[in-house]
Amino acid sequence: MSEEARIRPVTRRELATLANEFAAVRVSLDTTGNGPRLLVEDLETGDDIFLSPLELACLCLATPEDRVQWMRVGAYRDERQPLPDEVDPRTES
Repeated sequence: MSEEARIRPVTRRELATLANEFAAVRVSLDTTGNGPRLLVEDLETGDDIFLSPLELACLCLATPEDRVQWMRVGAYRDERQPLPDEVDPRTES
């Protein structure tokens, strides 16, 4: 264990567990990093992500089309459509 880990213990407070027929996640407030952030954990897969205030603000600014693309995961990943302003560097001449 690093010296910093001994000095700064992991500090998390569970805020909520959200579930429906499609997914279940646990949301916690993490204050271990340089600033507060949310930890979102997928209870089915164990995957997790830390979201900073900047990333959360970007989520708020996303368009409905952006969010539809985010939902295309797993078997639906290949159905993602490039956004109009995205250029594929492999096809650019």
